[in-house]
Parts: sequence; structure tokens; C-alpha cells
Amino acid sequence: MTTTITKKQFIINTAADLFKEKGYSATSIRDLAAKVGIEPSSIYSHIRSKEDLLSEICMSCALRFTEGINQIFDQDISPRKKMKALIQLHLEIAFDEPASVTVFNDEWRYLHEPIMTEFLALRKEYERKFKKILTEGKKVGKFDFHNVDIVFMIIIKMLSWSHTAIKKFQREELEAELTAFIVKTLNK
Repeated sequence: MTTTITKKQFIINTAADLFKEKGYSATSIRDLAAKVGIEPSSIYSHIRSKEDLLSEICMSCALRFTEGINQIFDQDISPRKKMKALIQLHLEIAFDEPASVTVFNDEWRYLHEPIMTEFLALRKEYERKFKKILTEGKKVGKFDFHNVDIVFMIIIKMLSWSHTAIKKFQREELEAELTAFIVKTLNK
């Protein structure tokens, strides 16, 4: 089954590719228009600004991570299973939208207000729930660590790295190795 996307979504996807390749600040609307195959003045019939493109890319990923962690967090399953589900969530998004995830991870600092505040609030809530899962695992004696903030940063950096590894590894292999390593490291 073939899925068609709108011209606007094609522009957003192309912008994500360019922002990943060149960086947000080094990418111009002229670059984007050339890559999409339309005149620079015509691009504004589909988007308002380069800033809006960055906002759309970053907020789309942020909302996807938020929805994912909310579903995982609300399930009545063990912290170990929640951790495995979080790893799957990160890899699913990395494999589905590698350019957008790169922009989400690396270019978010160029967001403008009020989007920046909203974006940071979503990230903070995600982090809070992630740490709560870790803390619950420790509380029930399944995870063993001393500082939840350090453990969170180690795990999130590994998961953030995964979007760069998708070119080298198959999803199943990457998921199995990351899951085994993280869960084994956390196990008591």
C-alpha cells in the first residue's frame, strides 16, 4: 500500500533532512525550495517560516515521545517491562523518522518562544516519568543504582545515540543489544 503525503509534509520532511545535514542555522529557505523543486517565493504558500518548520519537526517528535511514555507509564506492568518498552519507543521513532529525531536532539535550541517553553515542558515531563520508572524499579528491588539523575542521563544518551546507529544495524539487533545491556546494567 502506497501512502501519499501532502506537499506541506513533503516540505517538512525535506526540511528535516536539510537541518540534519547542514544544521538549522546553515539551511536557508532557498536551499529548501531548491531541494523541494519549487521557487523560494512559492514555498511560503505552504509554510510561514523556517522557524515554523523547526517547531513542527521538534514538537512532532516531542509529542510522539510524550504520547509513548504516557502509554507506557500508565500500563500495569513491571518497571523492567516499562524500561524495555521505552527502549522500543526510542528505536521505533529513530527508525521511523531518523532526520526528525536528529533535529529534535540537536537543533531544538533554535526554537523560539512560546514553542521553546512548551517543548521544554514536554521534555521535563518525559524526564520526570522516565525517572519515576527507574525509581519504582529500585523501590521494588529490581533495579540497583545510587543516583537516578546519573542513571537517567546515561540511558538517555545511549538512546539518543541510537538514531545515528540505524544506518549500521538492523532494528532487531540494535533493540536486542540495547535492551540487554540497559536492563542487565539496571538489574539487582
